[in-house]
Amino acid sequence: MSAGTEFDTAYAHVRAGRMAEAEAILQRIVTSDPDDAGVLHLLGVIAAGRDDGAEAVALFARAIEAKPGFATAHSNLGAALLRRGEISGAIDHLEKAIELAPDFAHAHGNLGNAFEASGRYEDAAKAYRRALILDRRDAETHNNLGNVLLRLGQAEAAAASYRRALAIEPEHLGALSNLGNALHALGRADEAVASFRRALMVKPDFADALANLGNVFHFERKLADAEGCLRRAIEAEPNFAMAHSNLGALLRDMGRYGEAEESLTRALEIDPDHVAANANLAYLLLTLADFARAWRRYALRSSVRHRRQALWQEPLPDELDGKRVFLRTDQGLGDDIFFLRFAPAVKERGAWICHDPGPKIASIVARLPFIDEIIGEGETPQGVDITLSAGDLPLALGMESIADIPPPVALAPEPGRRDAMRARLESCGPAPYIGVTWRAGTRDKPGSLFKEAPLDGVGGALKRAGGTVAVLQRNPEAGEIDALSRALGREVHDFTALNDELEDMLALLALLDDYVTVSNTNV
Repeated sequence: MSAGTEFDTAYAHVRAGRMAEAEAILQRIVTSDPDDAGVLHLLGVIAAGRDDGAEAVALFARAIEAKPGFATAHSNLGAALLRRGEISGAIDHLEKAIELAPDFAHAHGNLGNAFEASGRYEDAAKAYRRALILDRRDAETHNNLGNVLLRLGQAEAAAASYRRALAIEPEHLGALSNLGNALHALGRADEAVASFRRALMVKPDFADALANLGNVFHFERKLADAEGCLRRAIEAEPNFAMAHSNLGALLRDMGRYGEAEESLTRALEIDPDHVAANANLAYLLLTLADFARAWRRYALRSSVRHRRQALWQEPLPDELDGKRVFLRTDQGLGDDIFFLRFAPAVKERGAWICHDPGPKIASIVARLPFIDEIIGEGETPQGVDITLSAGDLPLALGMESIADIPPPVALAPEPGRRDAMRARLESCGPAPYIGVTWRAGTRDKPGSLFKEAPLDGVGGALKRAGGTVAVLQRNPEAGEIDALSRALGREVHDFTALNDELEDMLALLALLDDYVTVSNTNV
């Protein structure tokens, strides 16, 4: 039998799933012809199929050495490297495959996977879309596109992508479960539950759907149901780090702190780099006032994950005379203002401090006496010695007890704005001046803290108070201000536009006598 005929026979065995028979034939061929690129490549495919990543990488590399223009081998080598966590090498080979074969849909899809793994979600979406232009019937790529769109906060588009996957493959388990996640993100919990249950009808022990269903129940405060789903997920897949992490978060919210730490520790034993498990453990340790361990875990948060190597995440030296410190923002305005309370201690050690606050608070932060320079988002100062995230200040300064927490930063309004705001308040009515907000957080957003007080209750509580009520609520819904006025029994005054002009908001807050509110960044 000729080598070509033997190869065809081996290939037929591979297509039929008879890997042992195929491998035996291919090994005979490669013994007599060690540089047969096609044989080496097919042996790599077999090795990858049995999860022998090192052997697969070696075989694909040999195939490319024998035939440098072998696009499929470059694509499969990229995929094999990606499975081993070698993302940079994976991207190089996948881009080479596309250079060699621009219309190679599978290579574009694999490149999307590599970009997704590296956190380059926009690039991943572009790669997946290119793959789908070339092959619209690839359900897995529709599913993968949905995943990156969901990460980019485009839940509606993600749901549409999952539905396209399901139109092609109605029992695609990943798409069914992921559609549930997208619907949950859109606040459509009942539809999300239905999608997870559809997945479980196909596969009753599908751990991903069980864990995601548990998350919905957790959000809906059906805590016993949530625990049951998460434990079933772990029973089905004992090394499912996400399920252990989510169970830990649930147990923390149930006040079962010891069990919560056990679950989170188990998640991190399985996957030491699991972002959510590290975050959940950090929040648990903060709850327990175990600050030394908490801040170490907090340093692994998702907002700094892809630039952690460039950040200082160790104790700062006691002497920083002449050192130029770049204090980076990595979270929202409220977090930034909270963590800036630690910055004066860095200044006291002799450092020069540059900061990049969000544009809404840049002019306010620029007036703080311990900040030497303000730059815009995305800019980098010259001659920096230490780059430090604001959220890592407690770690860098060795905060270990409640006594180590500095007082909040005092934000001073501009005198001219304060005078103008005083005149505006006086035109509304007499003192005392009472600010009111009744809602904070994001409604129906999974994982987001949401707080709301009923308008009747707020108005009723303020009826006996005299003075002038200023409404500061961000994005009030239609009719809410009038409803508060009716509940109060007198006129209220709309200052809600100041949420987009924080210098004026700061001036107003400095003049209020009282503030009736749920907690939010303004407080």
